[in-house]
Order: sequence, then C-alpha cells, then structure tokens
Amino acid sequence: MNKPFVIVAMTAIAAVAVPAFAGRDAAQISQQEKSSQAVAEQRAHETARLGKAATKIVLPLDHGPRAETTPWLNQQRRLRAEAMAKSATAGGTAPK
Repeated sequence: MNKPFVIVAMTAIAAVAVPAFAGRDAAQISQQEKSSQAVAEQRAHETARLGKAATKIVLPLDHGPRAETTPWLNQQRRLRAEAMAKSATAGGTAPK
C-alpha cells in the first residue's frame, strides 16, 4: 500500500515543481535585448567621440616580490596591442 502512495506523491511533487524551472517570457527577453542594444550604441557613440583615447591600453604595475606582472610583460602586451591596432587599420585580421 505504501508503494502506490509514494509513486503518486513523487509524481505530484514533480508536476508541481516543473513550472518552477520555466524560463523568462518574451517581454523580458525583448526588453533585455533593447537595453543591451542601447548600451552598445551608447558605447559606440562614446568611443567615436573620444577617438583614440578610448582605446588606450591600461597595464597593471606591480614590482613586488611576488609580482604577477613585470615591465617586460607590460612591454609585450603593449607591442601586441600596437600590432593588433595596425592590423585592424590595415583591414587584416588580428594576430593571435
């Protein structure tokens, strides 16, 4: 007698729990897409307005005994960023 009751109870619990895993509705998705598009447009406008100042690379500076970066690594990052900028202006693909 216990087995059918347990089976029915588990089925009822599963049926009640399934709607809890439902995803977002279409209104939320479209609202998020609109807001992310607006943010992207705003960033593009600011980048165009600021020009080269917005693409300036910012490098970490750490000279401690357990430094995670060094001046040599920063120089390599700077050279790589310059190479990527040159290839982007030339119309080529960015190097890896």
